[in-house]
Amino acid sequence: LITIICLAFVGISIYGNLESLAKQTITFKVILCLIVGVSITLLSIILNAYSWKFLINSIGCNSDKLNIIKVFLNTNIYKYLPGGIWHFVSRYNILRSQFPNQKSVEAVLLEPLLMLVAGLIFVPFRSLNIYLFVLCWSSTLLFLTGLRKFIIKNLIAMKAQIFNNNKLNGRNIIEKSDNTSTKIFYPYKALFIEILFILFRFFGFYCCLKAFSIGSLISQGLLISTFSLAWIIGLIVPSAPGGLGVFEAVILFSLGSQLPEAPLLASLLCYRLVSTLSDVFAA
Repeated sequence: LITIICLAFVGISIYGNLESLAKQTITFKVILCLIVGVSITLLSIILNAYSWKFLINSIGCNSDKLNIIKVFLNTNIYKYLPGGIWHFVSRYNILRSQFPNQKSVEAVLLEPLLMLVAGLIFVPFRSLNIYLFVLCWSSTLLFLTGLRKFIIKNLIAMKAQIFNNNKLNGRNIIEKSDNTSTKIFYPYKALFIEILFILFRFFGFYCCLKAFSIGSLISQGLLISTFSLAWIIGLIVPSAPGGLGVFEAVILFSLGSQLPEAPLLASLLCYRLVSTLSDVFAA
């Protein structure tokens, strides 16, 4: 329902600006910016894969048993399938061939949590409010060993239906959740690389704004904060394939009054093309 509402909002915005959108010209500068955007976004996906590799190491698994980078890149494209869970399911099915069920589930469920924490790092840059900084940056505490055990236990309980639907023994996974290995450590490497991933993702988006000459019309702090917030909401909204419609709607709602709407819409449409092509090339 949320996805349909967001897509409808974007569709109405496009319809209302159809004439202005038609006047946007695709020049050599636009093409060059989009090529650079694809390259940067492709690099961000590779960084994301390395972050997952370090995350797997941090939960006590030897990531050298599998080509984790290849597994991540090959399955990342499945996030565009309806439901938004099939990249997680595919990764779980591959990981459990080398790792215990419990560890495989942890590796899959902790990855989006790591993305969420990394995205929250940039949200306070909008207003430089000290309380917002404390609130968002304190999310990094979620990966402390004690908190992580509590969170993963509850996440497994919440997501057991996914594993049951895929003919996996979700009940056994939950029952064994109390026996999580203590050979885990804070994923500082994974978090650092995930923060770089968000930055590179933003640079890819910024290239699309520069293509239509609107990237310098507002502060960079506001831009990266709004981008991170939109990306987080697109990540957590259920059943939105790749955040389709949700990301665009949040950007439009947040920046539509501060930037020319037609160039902003053109930038968003181009960024959706850039991010999708990057996922295809990576796969």
